[in-house]
Amino acid sequence: MPNENAPYEFQDEGNTSTHKKSFVVWIVIAAIAVILALLVGLYFFMDSTQYKGDAGELGQLDGKTAEEIQAELDRYVEDGMLSINIAAAVRFEDGTSEGELRIENSPANHYLMQVDIARDDTGEVIYSSDAIEPNYHIQYGRLNTDLPAGTYPCTATFYALNMDTREIEGQAGANVTIIVEN
Repeated sequence: MPNENAPYEFQDEGNTSTHKKSFVVWIVIAAIAVILALLVGLYFFMDSTQYKGDAGELGQLDGKTAEEIQAELDRYVEDGMLSINIAAAVRFEDGTSEGELRIENSPANHYLMQVDIARDDTGEVIYSSDAIEPNYHIQYGRLNTDLPAGTYPCTATFYALNMDTREIEGQAGANVTIIVEN
């Protein structure tokens, strides 16, 4: 008969505890990655290059040093981790022009990434990317909607897709400000 005054002993029924711990660790690392991505995105926001299309380009964002790339790879060694990167603020001359999105699927990711940007006030998705392979990025893009001039607080949701089935395996979000000048 168990002693009622004895400390409770955890009985592992499967590996639920391990999954919960892994999930918490994943969330903490994802939050750190979002903060780092926003800082890097803000740093590179003023760097401008030619439009390369919405299909993405092979390689890291322009302007990264070999040390920055290696540091990023070192931070995301585990298979289940996600690294996301997008500009913190994206300017568009008008609602139909291109803006420098700076969306990146890090080579450290083991997932395809699909990105939606939705307005915080209405929930309307104003930008959607195709699936982006690891080590590819989208430098510039156009909005799905011709927005009038204004500043729009938005959320970019990164969907991690299984490389084979394209089913959603996870997601992470980042705050983005969309600025339409005219």
